[in-house]
Amino acid sequence: MQVSSSAASYKIDATQLKTLSNPQIKSLSNAALSKLSASHFQAMDSGRKQQFTNAQLESLSASALTGFKGSDITDINENFKTLAPAGGGLSVKVMAKLNANHLSQMTAKGDLSGAQLGALGAAAWSGFSNDEVKDINTSKIPALGANFTAGLSLDQFSALTDGASGQIAKLSAKAVGAISSDKLNALSRDQLQSFTGIQISQLSAKAIANMSASQFKNLTEDQLNSISAAGMRGVTTAQMAGLSKDKVKSFNNSQIKSLSGNAVAGLSAENIQDLSAEQLSSINVNAISRISTTALSAVGTGATNDKTAAFTNQQVAKFTASQVNSVVTSMTTSQISALSFDAVAAIRPDVIDDLTNTQIDGLTKNQIGKISLESISKLTLSVVGGITTGSGSSAVTSVASTGQLASMDRTQVMGFTKNQFAMFNDLQKGSRGLGENITYLV
Repeated sequence: MQVSSSAASYKIDATQLKTLSNPQIKSLSNAALSKLSASHFQAMDSGRKQQFTNAQLESLSASALTGFKGSDITDINENFKTLAPAGGGLSVKVMAKLNANHLSQMTAKGDLSGAQLGALGAAAWSGFSNDEVKDINTSKIPALGANFTAGLSLDQFSALTDGASGQIAKLSAKAVGAISSDKLNALSRDQLQSFTGIQISQLSAKAIANMSASQFKNLTEDQLNSISAAGMRGVTTAQMAGLSKDKVKSFNNSQIKSLSGNAVAGLSAENIQDLSAEQLSSINVNAISRISTTALSAVGTGATNDKTAAFTNQQVAKFTASQVNSVVTSMTTSQISALSFDAVAAIRPDVIDDLTNTQIDGLTKNQIGKISLESISKLTLSVVGGITTGSGSSAVTSVASTGQLASMDRTQVMGFTKNQFAMFNDLQKGSRGLGENITYLV
């Protein structure tokens, strides 16, 4: 029987195809084979199917390959390996067209090479049992890409072995990048901690953002220190709040800067207290307003280890009315000058009289006009004649000091509004207060 090698040979029917001799099968052109459907191959016996070459099988569509059973694929693969053991087996192009049904019926899947496994489509992995996934040799794992981790079910993914020499630690960058948060959340603590720092940096921002707070806190300090800037931007309030102070401290300055307002809002007093001055100064200016007053008080005014000076003027400018009283009495002159009008207006009466003359001198003319009417009357006067403490030979007289009002220059004084001036008492207006500068009020 003559078999045309032209594309017209696709007209041969299944009944004829199953009677072809081995040489005739090998003579079928790729162009002709590309026209055939699954029904053409379903009637062929296994022996004839083994006559096709890799090139011929590559020409078949994925639909046509469904005419081959999983056992057929196994036999063909083993036959190819016998004929060419060095580079034998089904080609990656053929492997890429196999479906889950093929794989579920295949035996000796452990004999497939890393390249062959890596070529499988995501859907094909549902053809593996949990144990078959677990049994994939770690030497093959680096060859598996995004289709591997994206295609595994939660149960299959949870079957991956842990430890430094396990399967998880061998996953490629592409495979790690395709891991979803639900799969990360399904891992045990030991499995999660098997990821290397480099792998953690390759997780998608979405996967990081959607990790549960309980799983996120299972990451080691080294792993947390490896999260990418994109990943850090997705850290949530709950994730941050669940970390110990040592883990929060493990973030580098670049990571701290990448934190969103939501993450910064999760900083507890204990955690922010342990941050270094450099880390505090790295907090994004657009997130600084989310630090809770409780947390801010742990590093600001009255804190045992006051780090207010670490905040940059750009950060200070973003402090809100509710935050300012937690830090203002520890601010430098430059920081005072950077406060927003709303923050200045929010300085409480019981706080404003604790500001030093130097700090008061940092207020600009426009800031002066924003001091609340309730706080105006608390601006202190100069001390006249000094103050004597003790008696007899132990009596000590302090040096006369100048109060907040008297330390102001004329430009500042000109910043008071008429309503503010109306709040001053006679002593504040007199020589012990505004002194001669009162003439500059308008």
